[in-house]
Amino acid sequence: MASLSQSGPALELFLPLAALWFAFVMWVLSWVSGWRGLARNFGTDAGDRPESMRWLRSARLGWASYNHCLWMGGDERGLYLRPVLPLRLSHSPLRIPWSEIRAWERKKFLFRWTDTLLLGPTHLRLTVPSSAMESLTAYLEDGRDGRVQTRLR
Repeated sequence: MASLSQSGPALELFLPLAALWFAFVMWVLSWVSGWRGLARNFGTDAGDRPESMRWLRSARLGWASYNHCLWMGGDERGLYLRPVLPLRLSHSPLRIPWSEIRAWERKKFLFRWTDTLLLGPTHLRLTVPSSAMESLTAYLEDGRDGRVQTRLR
C-alpha cells in the first residue's frame, strides 16, 4: 500500500507535463508544416466557414501530414482549412483565396488520385486526396484568371 501513496505525486506531475509537451509538439508542427506562415496571411475566424465543410479530411502540408484531422471546404472566397479541436492550440483556421493558389495538379500514384496545390507567394505545397477536392474543382478553375498553372514546375 505504501507504493500506491508514493505514486500520487508522480501522476500529478505527469499530467501537466504531458499537456505542455503536447502543446510544444503542436507548436513545432505548425512551424514545420508552414501552417503558421499561412496563418499570418490567410488566417480567419472559426465562425467564417463555408457550408461545404467536410470533416476528417487528410492533407500533407510542407513536411507534415495531417491525417483525418482537418475540416476542409470552400466557397467563392477561397479554400478553407480548419484543424480539429486539439490541433487548434497552434493551428488557426485558414481561408486561402483562390487567387493565391499558384499551381494545381491532379496525379495518380498507384491506386490513389491526389491534388497538389502551390499556395501563396512561398509556393507551399498542399497535397490532398482528389476526392476531397471534387466539389471545389469548379472554384479552382474559375479562380484561375489565367494566372494559375494546371501543372506544377
